[in-house]
Amino acid sequence: MNLNEFHADVRNQALTRAEVEGIYAAEAFVAEIAERLSDAEEVEHLTTLTFEGEGKRRRRLAIHGFDLDDSDDSIALAVLRFGGGETLETFNFTEANQSLKALLAFLEEAVGGEFVEGREESTLEYQVAEDLRKRGRAVSRYRLYLLSDMKMSDSAKGLASTELNGIPVDFHVWDIARLHQVSQSLVGREELTIDLTEWMPTGLPALEVTDSSNEFRTYLAAVPGDMVADLYGRYGSRLLEGNVRSYLSNRGKVNKGIRLTVTSEPAHFLAYNNGITATAVGVDLKDGNLARITDLQIVNGGQTTASLFYVKRENKGAELEDVFVQMKLVVVEAAKAADMVPRISRYANSQNRVSEADFFSNSPFHVRLAELSQRVLVPPQPGVNFQTKWFYERTRGLYQNEKNKRSTAEQRKFEAEYPRRQVIDKTAAAKYEVSWGMQPHMVSAGAQKNFMAFASLVAAKWDAADSAFNEMYWKQLVAKAILFESIRAAIAKADWYEKGYLANLVTYTMAKLAFEVGRQARGGAFDLERVWINQIPTEATLGEALQIGARVLAVLTSEHRPVSNVTEWAKKEACWDLVRQMPHDLSPELMTELADRKVVTEKKKAAAAVQKIDSGIAAQTRVVTMQASEWVAIEEFARSRKLASPTDLDILAYVTGRKNGFPTEAQAGRLLRLLAKCEEYGFETQ
Repeated sequence: MNLNEFHADVRNQALTRAEVEGIYAAEAFVAEIAERLSDAEEVEHLTTLTFEGEGKRRRRLAIHGFDLDDSDDSIALAVLRFGGGETLETFNFTEANQSLKALLAFLEEAVGGEFVEGREESTLEYQVAEDLRKRGRAVSRYRLYLLSDMKMSDSAKGLASTELNGIPVDFHVWDIARLHQVSQSLVGREELTIDLTEWMPTGLPALEVTDSSNEFRTYLAAVPGDMVADLYGRYGSRLLEGNVRSYLSNRGKVNKGIRLTVTSEPAHFLAYNNGITATAVGVDLKDGNLARITDLQIVNGGQTTASLFYVKRENKGAELEDVFVQMKLVVVEAAKAADMVPRISRYANSQNRVSEADFFSNSPFHVRLAELSQRVLVPPQPGVNFQTKWFYERTRGLYQNEKNKRSTAEQRKFEAEYPRRQVIDKTAAAKYEVSWGMQPHMVSAGAQKNFMAFASLVAAKWDAADSAFNEMYWKQLVAKAILFESIRAAIAKADWYEKGYLANLVTYTMAKLAFEVGRQARGGAFDLERVWINQIPTEATLGEALQIGARVLAVLTSEHRPVSNVTEWAKKEACWDLVRQMPHDLSPELMTELADRKVVTEKKKAAAAVQKIDSGIAAQTRVVTMQASEWVAIEEFARSRKLASPTDLDILAYVTGRKNGFPTEAQAGRLLRLLAKCEEYGFETQ
């Protein structure tokens, strides 16, 4: 997809969002880009906010988005420069500077307390300003973003960082060209290139350990503590691989053991600390030393990294000259990074059970959902003479890529079979499931945190019985998607709704609906099958959701809420506790539409049984269609690394030609698990 096509695609998605939610195109564009920045691991959870006005001395102020909850104590604020045209427009450095100056002015007046003077307390911009003022010196860095659907002129230069009350302020321009570049990236995010000679002019001494397969290079080094602290201070959680970032929950706190060692025995830090494991897609050497690292990602040792930063900050920039941290740096090719880095992360964090739920796009759960989406037809709909399907997007952009691979005529056929409105990506799936699973505070916490909660939940269920993820599960997931998006559209058009907090309102409303059905149904269950069949919720369901939504809004915006910022309040479990306790009687109309819980349970059991049979047949089919030579190669690889048990080797005899006969379904499943294990250790199937 070239830049113009990308611009048209983003514009179309923003306009669709604007129509559904009843908001302006500019606000919809910010919301669309917020999701992409989250996927790119640039900003965790950018909440949209539209404010433009005057401040002290008639300065122009503007803010269009914020994230106050990064794990590295940094704060992200965004301002928008919006063209909105069908054709791609450009803007220059002067215009970019004007927009960022307006955002910086808002930040300065918010921190100084001037912004709130004489302004309405109920507005989101007031709440954000108050939060910024209260944070004070607890902030590690301000990250100011300029977002635009236009292209910044190539001649424009970067904006120099500054400070506010001694806290660094960085400026970042994300125009449509930069967004396009990241979307085309093999690793799905913008690569960091770090020049180590800034700290060590001759480079970082390192011992290279070669791998016989030549798939990667490994370097062992003792990194100065000052360098580690400074890198985290400059780049923050961007240095940390996705799961490490998600689990670094001890925000702003220093591991006691690390603090004690740094302050009392700094020279022993190297001996006492486990160090860090990191990955990169490239390195530049200078006389054998590491000079530059491309796309550095810390996959183990996030707590060590962050703690050194906080120790240095607490001691007002004290040097860590006697502290060294051991580092294992694994360098893999960019083309293989998306697959290899998660594996390295998983094994580096093998002591953490949740690491089994890494849940990257090639996990069995996502593969199965994709397979189901390719064969399950939507029930016939009135006025349509063909049946469609819902598309499961394991990785961002997969739908568009699948479409672009086809000819013009085939693209029209593809869109007819998989309409654009019938696409579910994995973060959206997490949002739908966790909302219906009655954890709206987790959904409100942002896409990454919510996805990890979802991953943990599904991984446990998958390990217990993967047959639970079957055709019925897929249909119910689609039904939850339809319900969620229909509630969103209904609330956006409700006469009681005023712009703001829509995302929080929707997830809380859906969770409350699920909770009340479970509490009041008396043997009944919400009829997700009806939603799947009709591809739309009933009027009774939407009417119920609107009544609940109005009451949820009252809880979210109550004058007595303990957290002034509504979006931050929505992230608290205490908020969900209040909504859950909020009285609400389900209408007789909805009660009559409930399904029989016993019938639903029986259908789930039957679907699981069918999936188990299907999985067994599929396993046998895959095993017997592979060439004997492939299984010989797998056997040799497994033997050399001691990955195969005597039972595995005995079963392998059927597929390598040493024994007559075919493996059973159970034996075929065991062979595929052995194959997966070999692939995790680097075996590549032909």
